[in-house]
Amino acid sequence: MIVVDGQSNERLVLDGGWLEKLRGAQPVARTPASSFRGAQWKDLERRVRLFGREKERLVQVTLIFEGGPFVGFVTDAAKRPELEAIVDGLEAARSA
Repeated sequence: MIVVDGQSNERLVLDGGWLEKLRGAQPVARTPASSFRGAQWKDLERRVRLFGREKERLVQVTLIFEGGPFVGFVTDAAKRPELEAIVDGLEAARSA
């Protein structure tokens, strides 16, 4: 089981043959890992305060599944290795 916490109280969970996205501990999407088709990555940077100079680095991944849904997820850039582990697990489930 791989769990990654993200922005807006969201969480991705890869457990066995399923990927689940949770928001506030409530399931939002649950898809079979074998239907995974690809991932699109984007590095983001945004200000911590509206007029401040301090910025935070984020990573956004959009997971694409056969027949939908698209699962978008944003988290701190430091958690990119954990997201890559989820994508690797999805790719392994697809080829199995």
